[in-house]
Amino acid sequence: MNVDGLELLLQASLPVQIILFILCVASLTSWVLIFEKYFTLSRSTKTSHELEDRFWQGDKIADLYTELKEKDVSELETSELILVTTYEELKQKRKTDQSIESAERLIRVVVSREEERLSNNLSLLATISSSAPYIGLLGTVIGIINAFQVKNGDDIILLSSVGKANRLKSSDISIIGRATQGVRLMKLEEDIKVVAAAKVDEKVNDD
Repeated sequence: MNVDGLELLLQASLPVQIILFILCVASLTSWVLIFEKYFTLSRSTKTSHELEDRFWQGDKIADLYTELKEKDVSELETSELILVTTYEELKQKRKTDQSIESAERLIRVVVSREEERLSNNLSLLATISSSAPYIGLLGTVIGIINAFQVKNGDDIILLSSVGKANRLKSSDISIIGRATQGVRLMKLEEDIKVVAAAKVDEKVNDD
């Protein structure tokens, strides 16, 4: 970040700084979740394809089960966990219609749990992506309000489309007129508009 950007950040009001901090944390959290989900799903998909390829290439299910059984349960991917649990279920019971139905129910339970694990924190990511623009908009509005908030000791500079500038003290502007029908700060001819407005802080005036 350059010096001007850092100075703007340090001079920003406290609400704006808090909103910027929230957006930075939300952005960092989002990217962490995005990469975590990407690598998790990629690893699960790769493992599933490798296991399927080995099965169709002629590897016996018993050999695959023995190999996977050596791993810790937490290290098994979805396809591997389904193979292990299904094989154990069918191995303990005879291959009857009832045992097959029981194995199918077990598979559905395992798939449901694995889907919940793989989709974990997706709701948080969706919440961040939907709320971040509104939080940023709130910070923009607060920043604009603070930028144009004028104190009695400040000066106001107006610039017209023809290059005419007008500087006046905010204390000279009628307070009653501001709240009722408004006040005229610069007399303009037809087709001439105010193209820029800025305030000069009281501290700058003193310097």
